[in-house]
Amino acid sequence: MKGKRITAIGVVAATCLNISASLACSRITWLGPDGQVVTGRSMDWPYPFNARFYIIPRGTQNDGAGGTNSLRWASKYGTAVVAGTTDPSGPVDATFDGMNEKGLGANLLYLDEADFGPAPTDDRPRISVGAWVQYVLSSFASVGEAVAAIGEQSVYIVPAKFGPGKTHSTVVHLALSDSSGDSAVIEFLNGKPVIHHGREFQVMTNSPTYDEQLTLNNYWKGLDGSKFLPGSYRSEDRFVRASYYLSQLPQTKDERKAVAGVMSVIRNVSVPWGKVDPEHPNLSPTYWRTAFDHSRMIYYFESTLSANSVWLDLKKVNFGPTSGIRTVALEGNYNIQGSVNTAFKPAKNINYLTP
Repeated sequence: MKGKRITAIGVVAATCLNISASLACSRITWLGPDGQVVTGRSMDWPYPFNARFYIIPRGTQNDGAGGTNSLRWASKYGTAVVAGTTDPSGPVDATFDGMNEKGLGANLLYLDEADFGPAPTDDRPRISVGAWVQYVLSSFASVGEAVAAIGEQSVYIVPAKFGPGKTHSTVVHLALSDSSGDSAVIEFLNGKPVIHHGREFQVMTNSPTYDEQLTLNNYWKGLDGSKFLPGSYRSEDRFVRASYYLSQLPQTKDERKAVAGVMSVIRNVSVPWGKVDPEHPNLSPTYWRTAFDHSRMIYYFESTLSANSVWLDLKKVNFGPTSGIRTVALEGNYNIQGSVNTAFKPAKNINYLTP
């Protein structure tokens, strides 16, 4: 299912006049020679996450924390996820990012317009929005499989409150990518999934909705990006810059250059550390960045507060049902660097954010 692109310049002008500030995140997927696929993202937020890598093996029993009719399921695929807390003083309660053993990756980003709709009156199973990434990655092997299931709306995503005092709404959208180079951007608007599915949907930021982002970006494609690009950290400007710089990355076969190229674009669209803007209080600094090398099954993590990057080689991970859930701290653990495959310690499963 592919979203329709609106091309009228009048719509572009109207969108530009109705910009809403939002918590900033960005995501790109690079498609290279010999089937190489690398996805990078930034995570921007007003406070720390206590972010951690979790390895969750096949066969794990998951509770979606959806309240009434909460979905309980066994993991079909092993997953490696970045999880953290949605409340700086609370426990780890959400997955924001991850890749499974089949090479499917998921990135959760903020979207102010998101609307999952009212709670269903039937007995449809439910999952907390905090469990959405883990549910998708542990249940599906490809973007196509996930898109088909989400389009059926067989599971209701509960928009739980989060943050200090649970005063904020969980308004998010989901980007998927896999080792074939397939991508999807999934937004819930007015309670219905709007899905943009195809290799061409390589960039995602935040508001406005994806249809409108594509409209704005089409306008900028008619200009010479080497001479002029929008430079602010607003979502629509980051979308344009990410799209342009992604198109300029070389088609290299070198793994290091491929990942470095993706991360260079993500750094370009990151929000400066400590940035405070009284006129746009919801725009927040970049806390961390990740990259999935889908082709080589390596998951990279980079904290803004650390000079060291770390990575997890999923090819060397035991995802067997008896291997157990394991975790390693990423934020605040600034002495680790390089491969973290041997740094994991046994852990309990995540207690996801509840309604």
